[in-house]
Amino acid sequence: MDDGRLRVETLGPLRAFAGIRELTLGPPKQRAVFAVLALSTNSVVSRDDLIDHVWGGSPPATAAGNLHTYMSGLRKALDRLGEPLSSSGSGYSLRLAPDGLDVAAAQRSAARARASRAGQDRLAAVAAFDEALARWRPGSALGGLPGPFAAEHRARVADLRLRLLIERAEVLMELDRPTAVADQLRDHVPANPYHEPLRALMIRALHQGGRTAEALAQYRELRKLLADDLGIDPSAQMQALHASILAGDAGFASPAPKAAAVRDRVASPKPAVQATVQTTVQAADRAAVQAAVQPPIQPTQPTQPIQTQTQMPPPEAGPPVRPAQLPRGIGNFVGRVAAIHEVLEAARVAGVGADPEGTDGPQIVMIVGAGGIGKTALAVRSAHLLAAAYPDGQLYVNLRGFDPSHPARSPEDALYHLLTSVTGRRIPDGHEQRVALWRSIVRDQRVLIVLDNAESADQVEDLLPGGGPSFVIVTSRNRLSGLSVRYAARRVRLDPLSPEESLTLLFTSIGSVRVAAELSAARHLAELCDHLPLALRIAAEQVSAGSEVKIVDLITGLENVRRRLDALQMPDDELSSVRGVLSWSYARLDTEAARAFRMLGLVPGVDIRPEAAAALLGVTLAEAAAVLHDLAAQHLVETTADGYRMHDLTRIYAEEAARRGETAASRRRALERMLEWYVRTLAQGYQSASIPLPFTLADDFPHEPAHLGDQKERVTWCGQEWDNIAPLVRAAQKIGCHDRAWQLCYLLFDYFYAAGQARDWVETVRIGMRGAELLQDRKAQAVLHNHLSVAYSRLGRNDDAVRELHSGLRLAEDLGEDLLRTSLLGNLASTLREAKDYSAALPYALQALALARRSGLVYYEAGCLDVLCELYAELGESEESLRVGRLGLEAARACQNVMLEANILVNLGAAEHGLGHADTALGYFREALAISESCDDYHAARALFGMAKVHRAAAAPGLAADLAGRALLLLRDLDAEDVDEVAEFLRSLRADPPTPVPRAPDRAVKDP
Repeated sequence: MDDGRLRVETLGPLRAFAGIRELTLGPPKQRAVFAVLALSTNSVVSRDDLIDHVWGGSPPATAAGNLHTYMSGLRKALDRLGEPLSSSGSGYSLRLAPDGLDVAAAQRSAARARASRAGQDRLAAVAAFDEALARWRPGSALGGLPGPFAAEHRARVADLRLRLLIERAEVLMELDRPTAVADQLRDHVPANPYHEPLRALMIRALHQGGRTAEALAQYRELRKLLADDLGIDPSAQMQALHASILAGDAGFASPAPKAAAVRDRVASPKPAVQATVQTTVQAADRAAVQAAVQPPIQPTQPTQPIQTQTQMPPPEAGPPVRPAQLPRGIGNFVGRVAAIHEVLEAARVAGVGADPEGTDGPQIVMIVGAGGIGKTALAVRSAHLLAAAYPDGQLYVNLRGFDPSHPARSPEDALYHLLTSVTGRRIPDGHEQRVALWRSIVRDQRVLIVLDNAESADQVEDLLPGGGPSFVIVTSRNRLSGLSVRYAARRVRLDPLSPEESLTLLFTSIGSVRVAAELSAARHLAELCDHLPLALRIAAEQVSAGSEVKIVDLITGLENVRRRLDALQMPDDELSSVRGVLSWSYARLDTEAARAFRMLGLVPGVDIRPEAAAALLGVTLAEAAAVLHDLAAQHLVETTADGYRMHDLTRIYAEEAARRGETAASRRRALERMLEWYVRTLAQGYQSASIPLPFTLADDFPHEPAHLGDQKERVTWCGQEWDNIAPLVRAAQKIGCHDRAWQLCYLLFDYFYAAGQARDWVETVRIGMRGAELLQDRKAQAVLHNHLSVAYSRLGRNDDAVRELHSGLRLAEDLGEDLLRTSLLGNLASTLREAKDYSAALPYALQALALARRSGLVYYEAGCLDVLCELYAELGESEESLRVGRLGLEAARACQNVMLEANILVNLGAAEHGLGHADTALGYFREALAISESCDDYHAARALFGMAKVHRAAAAPGLAADLAGRALLLLRDLDAEDVDEVAEFLRSLRADPPTPVPRAPDRAVKDP
């Protein structure tokens, strides 16, 4: 029956079905993206990881755009399937039913087979193994798909198929069918020449089937291969098997091969693991962590001789010692419950037999994050929780990737450490031979391996087991994309602690009584430490070092930005220094990345877009995107929705590095380029609307501005960028770049006019005005007098606004700037109207309109008609208000100025309401609300208030109150002067419900 559910096949060429209908998944890379999502079923895959998986470690600059295109293509392919493909701020996920993925179904069949075997129902076990193996289809798994993820999947499922074949063969041996086993394995041994469990099964099957000569020949072939290619001997188990055959030992076949023994050891749960987790992880998430490790794994004695760590060659003989090398964990470990859950869940999924219904997940987890974020602490805590589930030992290697006192550990040295920890064999001299020996030894052992402080994926790769039930935890400041790409390693990214976790750490480190006495100071201390565990522990140590030291005393030193890193260090201990930790990361950067890091320390805002970074660095957009990606991979910046961000402590260190490594001239030039990029980005909107700019821009700026569409998009963009633009204006004044400072102020007019923030507006324009005065640029001063008047008017300071306008008019008249006079006169008329001085306002408005029409610029004509429309409406001349308003609406639409259009629509609504045309008035107000609601709260509020007045007159006080209440909320957020008028309207509405007024017949609104 075709139920239309999504079903995906990956154990052969990629195919997807909706019921019985095969879906067309598009070109190869789009199919590769789908494969990644399908094999990460119901988990969010970040955009960066998708790019890594499909394009590898060096993606093209177009990868992000191509990924977006592929997602659109996949959504079309999956149309009418209930939207199984979803996206979020962090990435994409594909929803599949439990039976929707073939590899998962194969693993469930294998789990049933193992359960049947454990219950001595061997025939059922063989049937279930056959069911699992039948899932493989002709052709290479994900054949023809590009990218390292597909290649790794091919290797992973080939290994899974081989394991299932071995387990099936073991059951057949238990059923005394050796000939069938020998025939089954004959084609697989040549393809896996070093695989000892496979070879052992073949030898046992041949001998048990009466073909002893062939069995001995198999052993000799293996011994020669290992000696010639790897320089080692067969394992002790293989040698014992060989000796048994030579001795004619009839009972040699009774013990199960080691691969089966490992599965037998993990078949039953051990409550001790669950109890350990419950007593060591915070109670806030005990249930989640308990679920992550259920069912736990039963420890047993190791089956392979193991030696303790030593720097000397391993001894020839001695009692086996199970390695237990995990360092002691932090005593006051705080938080990280979700991260611990992720690590334990990865281990549970990776453990063979740990979950009969589970899937074969990653056997590597990477804990990544900035220096001092607590990666090692989390790795050690998680490893201690998992130790009982890995009975063959726990190994720990500090790879010293970011150690100030030692060079990074070489893979050869790390391999020697690992081998001397687990074997008494002679260790080969060659690197490849050591890798082969290491992987051979741990292939069928349950070993927990912690590789701490890795510098790169290359440093780690040869230390990874080739397969089997072992589990690896890697920590690094780098993203280690290579491990994610090649081995589907799960990445656990650590962020700073939450404010609550930071406070808990201070409570446990300093003492609850002392922190409670300075609770507000403690919260501020956590903020100054960026909620970074290392910084918090250093600060806590300084406070707890003496009973007379108070938290507020430490804060005093930390608030000085230039001295903050000095305060966050312990004397004579570089390992306990925020500056030291950052310096190790900085020292590992190549020349271009180091320069970019320094320059980013100059950015005064909270984050930066790649386009702005290109201007700051003086490089192409592709080069900027690449270096930012590199810094993000090393956790010196973090990605945001549209760009990149540095934490405060990192920024302080980067600025220090810039002062040391860059000249004052180069620092200034970098900021100047970034300022010009912002000016050009905002200026393009004015130029496209044919609004003359009061300044000129050179044609030779090599950096492409951000492409903004209409006025709405420009205003929205300014709102998103305000926390970057505001400090950038102040930085421009500080470095003496006064022209860019006042130009930015000018270009922010539309944003402030729509968004309110009148006090910020006044402060920003004053900064620009100081720059214009220092430049002695009288035109710039006149322009900013005009803008400052509008800001003052929004605050209800009409006298100040009129003073600014008269100052601007004097300058404009002296300069002969008629366009500027037009705007100043129009705003003067509008301000006098707000002050109810209509007789003074009207002549200024008419004079402004005459100048605007003489200029031939439709933008200025629309603005002046807008002023007259509102003025006539308040004078009660509704017909004249409608006449000029319709002309103004046509002009506003012609110049695509939605704020002017919204204002005129509100004024037209007021005029129609004055004539008693309620439906027509509501139509204008609704149209104004529709074009304002998403980006222009001021005009949205005015439209809502106009609708409220109409409904009050129509005796609908409840609806009027609701609309006016919504308007009041918006206006209060804007700190606008209209607040008092709307509040009074609401009070009068409650006190005196209105009487309906006679309605005049409505006229159809003509499209002007």
